[in-house]
Amino acid sequence: MAAKTQGGIRLSALCPKFLHTNSTSHTWPFSAIAELIDNAYDPDVSAKQIWIDKTVINDNICLTFTDNGNGMNSEKLHKMLSFGFSEKSVMNGRVPVGLYGNGFKSGSMRLGKDAIVFTKNGETMSVGLLSQTFLEVTKAEHVMVPIVTFNNQRQISDPAESKNSLKAILTHSLFSTEEKLLAELDAIMGKKGTRIIIWNLRRDKNEKPEFDFDKDKYDIRIPEDLDETGKRGYKKQERLDQIVPESDYSLRAYCSILYLKPTMQIILRGQKVKTQLVSKSLAFIERDIYRPKFLNAKTVRITFGFNCRNKDHYGIMMYHKNRLIKAYERVGCQLKANNMGVGVVGIIECNFLKPTHNKQDFDYTNEYRLTIAALGEKLNDYWNEMKTKKNEEHPLALPVEEIQKQPDQTWVQCDGCLKWRKLPDGIEHLPEKWYCSLNPDPQFRNCNVPEEPEDDDLIHPTYEKTYKKKDREKLKKRLEYHQITNETFLKTPVSSSKDFKTFSAVTGKEAVPRSLLPETSNASVKRPVLILNRSVSSPHSDSDNSLKRKTPSCATPVSLKTPRLNDKTFNNHDDDDVIILEESSTPKPSADADAPVVKTECIDLDQEKQKENTDVREPCSASTSEPKSEQLTSATQTELPNLVVKKEEVEDDTEIQVPRAQMETEQHNVNGVSETSVSLENELKNQLQLLNKEKEMYQNKCEVLTKQVETLEQRILEMNNKYVKKEMCHQSTETVPSFEGENGHERSLAEVTVLYERALEEIAKLKEQCSTLQNLKTECSKCADGENKSEVDEIAVQLDDVFRQLDKCSIERDRYKSEIELLEVEKNQIACQCEELKAEIAQLKASIPEAVARANDSTTSNVEDSVNFSDGESLKLRSLRVNVGQLLATIMPDLDLQQVNYDIDVVDEILGQVVEQMHEISST
Repeated sequence: MAAKTQGGIRLSALCPKFLHTNSTSHTWPFSAIAELIDNAYDPDVSAKQIWIDKTVINDNICLTFTDNGNGMNSEKLHKMLSFGFSEKSVMNGRVPVGLYGNGFKSGSMRLGKDAIVFTKNGETMSVGLLSQTFLEVTKAEHVMVPIVTFNNQRQISDPAESKNSLKAILTHSLFSTEEKLLAELDAIMGKKGTRIIIWNLRRDKNEKPEFDFDKDKYDIRIPEDLDETGKRGYKKQERLDQIVPESDYSLRAYCSILYLKPTMQIILRGQKVKTQLVSKSLAFIERDIYRPKFLNAKTVRITFGFNCRNKDHYGIMMYHKNRLIKAYERVGCQLKANNMGVGVVGIIECNFLKPTHNKQDFDYTNEYRLTIAALGEKLNDYWNEMKTKKNEEHPLALPVEEIQKQPDQTWVQCDGCLKWRKLPDGIEHLPEKWYCSLNPDPQFRNCNVPEEPEDDDLIHPTYEKTYKKKDREKLKKRLEYHQITNETFLKTPVSSSKDFKTFSAVTGKEAVPRSLLPETSNASVKRPVLILNRSVSSPHSDSDNSLKRKTPSCATPVSLKTPRLNDKTFNNHDDDDVIILEESSTPKPSADADAPVVKTECIDLDQEKQKENTDVREPCSASTSEPKSEQLTSATQTELPNLVVKKEEVEDDTEIQVPRAQMETEQHNVNGVSETSVSLENELKNQLQLLNKEKEMYQNKCEVLTKQVETLEQRILEMNNKYVKKEMCHQSTETVPSFEGENGHERSLAEVTVLYERALEEIAKLKEQCSTLQNLKTECSKCADGENKSEVDEIAVQLDDVFRQLDKCSIERDRYKSEIELLEVEKNQIACQCEELKAEIAQLKASIPEAVARANDSTTSNVEDSVNFSDGESLKLRSLRVNVGQLLATIMPDLDLQQVNYDIDVVDEILGQVVEQMHEISST
């Protein structure tokens, strides 16, 4: 291909394949149709009506789009068929939807491979062709767009320049003659307008059309698909887990919400679309305000309400410059798998965001993310407020989403001036065509009266969020209650002897058998340990670190080995079973004991000191110099249930350092200490170790069982997800786990196994019920299909034939109507021309005798002049008869003008006969 240059620099070329590539931005076919509707709506066209229809031309199914807007001349048409030219601006307060100068190309080529445009603007009429088939057949290297322009006399403006374009259009379009092109131009009602015809419509793999024209003869639908569950329906990609709104597969429903405030009527397949003011057709309407920081303190209005038509269709309707971009976008609590937010519709005009090229989404920018997050919060506020009000007014009634609702207001559009009028409450039925003169309000009963002004208060919301105040008050009361309970708990004194289970030092036996003590979970110890740590004084204090004890009258000192509790032992073993309560004195500590699970006491009495102390019978008096904080520390440990506490009353005048983690010390009574107590202690130690091992074993079993239960819960959730709506459902599908981490350890092995077996039995029962229901369903469907299939097929065939005959009759009727209108226009034109010709002929006939008389009276010197004069008049008469003959040839094709003699009045007689026939036809 030869590269074109400008100023020595190559120009970029556009391959014809780009027409298809450019159309792939429309993944949804209705978005392509919306592009063509936008072109008629924009202020540079300002069409009042647009007709969308399906027709058949030369056995080709075609889509037609006809509007009564301003039309285009050849230059504007060329820019429309080119890429990137957008000269649209705001006119009369209407903001254009078009941005990129690409909508017609991407939209038309998405619907079909070929499109032809007919347009007239009152001065000229133009025809343009955008055809992939034409470019493929001619093997073009660039995108070529043939354009032909006609003047008001129905003649080609520049025949030499338009010769090749006309030939290309007649060869590669559905219209093979110039008369057919003019007939399509005449199909545009009025002097201005545009008509687009698209053919070679896209088909699926089975060669079926992309649209369903048969299910509803007044609608264009997207065919239904079979999903994995066997149900038929169409779902957009982003709604695979939602209930699909009708606007996703019905063009009539989509056109009814396409514009936030419709100012143009859409007639789809001969029936007007009932457009609606979306923001006025809701129930319980309230308005909120969004003040994004990136808009420099500007406010954006958000309207919330409940959908009155179908509560399953809910979410945010996001518009941009009056045009719908995203419909039913779910935010906030609507994304959760419960009933929150069901039925709530929000409406916002996001002129501060930038839409994508197909105008079905917004660019995923930071502003968009902030807006979605804010919309979620605002919708949650509205939902909670409505629920609170409803529960206060009618606490025993149905939930707010289940109540049958009516729109708060009734608005209707005038078919004459296209203004929206508000009607009083109670009017339910309206005529097919409504005009301002039918308005009950006399103030707005005239089409010249402007529309009612809207509430422009963009500073404050229209409702008060009382539920937030109530939640704050509840939270404040709850915090105050917790604060009071904590203070009273810390100030309450607890006795240190009655609340503990005692251990007898003489007999060496526990008051309660150890085997009867339940195992304490880790979670049950957390709160007492925290309180214990708070009550312990700082280890850096001398008064708390050193506890001084004095023995007033002991003959010989007693030395006992006491194990110290290091930080490691304290942190690793929270569920201690033995607590040593110190009441009077603390013996000298020895080396730390390595207890594996539970803190134990190791009493190793020196044999020599035992012999020395055998003679001592009187108990040593206890010193009362213990601080109050020490008593509080020991008392707070009473919160641990069923703990063994050993009391010891041993006095020692040695000074002991108490570390921060060491919270318990042991006291021993010197009297009664013998070798039998040592042996008992050793036995207890062995029993504790065995019990610890058993405890670890049971804990491991509990962990395994809890894991099994969790896996079962996950399976149940997966099974529920197959049958229950994810994210948006009418019934709550939140599952509360039956076994939590903390409760799992408290349940015994027998309870867990019983619950596990019950779960398995329930699952088996559910499977049996599902299988039986499925079998019943298949049997019923087979029986119903076998009985009714033949009858349904016959009725469907008959109905199909009836509808086809009706469609043919309607097509023929429309064609005959158009032909009659054309004939009437031609008749009027011919009648006018005939009257003019008659007047001219009468004048000429009257002038002929005068010329002859003057010739007879003149002298011979003026003979030549009179002859020349009569010759000039005869030439004018002849030229007039030639023109009349050409005009008669258009009416009478059998008239051969070559055999007509224009010097005699043959043409005059033929003209008189035609005029008489016209009068007869008009009279009949």
